[in-house]
Amino acid sequence: MKKLKFFIILFLILSLCACSQSKEEVIVKSGSSKITKKDLQEDLINLPPQTKAFLASPEGINKLKDELIKREVLYEEAKQKNLAKSEDFKRRLEEFKKITLINMLLEQEIKKIQDVTENEAKDYYEKNKDQFIKPTEVRLSQIIVSNQEEARKVYERIDKGEDFAKIAKELSMDTKTKGNGGDLGFFKKGQLEPQLENLIFTLKKGQVSMPFNRKDGLYIFKVTDVKGTAIEFEQIKGQLIEQLKAKKQQEWFEKYVEELKKKHKIEVNDKALEELLTQTLGISQHQ
Repeated sequence: MKKLKFFIILFLILSLCACSQSKEEVIVKSGSSKITKKDLQEDLINLPPQTKAFLASPEGINKLKDELIKREVLYEEAKQKNLAKSEDFKRRLEEFKKITLINMLLEQEIKKIQDVTENEAKDYYEKNKDQFIKPTEVRLSQIIVSNQEEARKVYERIDKGEDFAKIAKELSMDTKTKGNGGDLGFFKKGQLEPQLENLIFTLKKGQVSMPFNRKDGLYIFKVTDVKGTAIEFEQIKGQLIEQLKAKKQQEWFEKYVEELKKKHKIEVNDKALEELLTQTLGISQHQ
């Protein structure tokens, strides 16, 4: 996984360097393609400390040099084959430009959002203490359905705010528990099969699981109560601030997009879209 992350970072660096027209000192050159000292320096500065430390090592230097050489010879070969003149390249280039401009816009606008303060995080913690419990016991309710289509119907109703117990009484295949809304009672760690326990004990009170496959159907669980030890604020302060920051940014993004929808004229050809889906995916909106 660490190597994968490293190569992803390298790819991003090299992609940025590719656009340079600088006349600075050249680090790597292949034909007319080159990466300059200035290009590379500007991108290396913004790397995470761990990656910088690796690149400072003999192994890291050799790996970086090897990747730079690979990129340049591949780029030079692609140019010689005139791939830049292809319609596919032009389409991909336009898509890249669109995505890059969107990212630049969001990076610019998101700076206007105020950071989440420690006091805001503390206030959220105090109001939602039941979310910050290291569970030793959980109370479960379940709904058992026969297939993915039935499971989809369950989740749709849950998303609309319907009571889990009510849905269980109507749709669950389990005759033993559907009468009491799917309630199974409390379970301690070690009482459930390992795979199910790993799923259940990551859920917070009120959360619903993804479908759990068993031979007799798909199981959908809800944690209705949790017993355990409280996690102190100081232990999760940093993590909580980041979570609230992400939530704040998501809320801002949704509001921002809605404002832009009002600002810019939108036209959607629903018929053409449906025809495309039917031709490409073999499905119809009217099924």
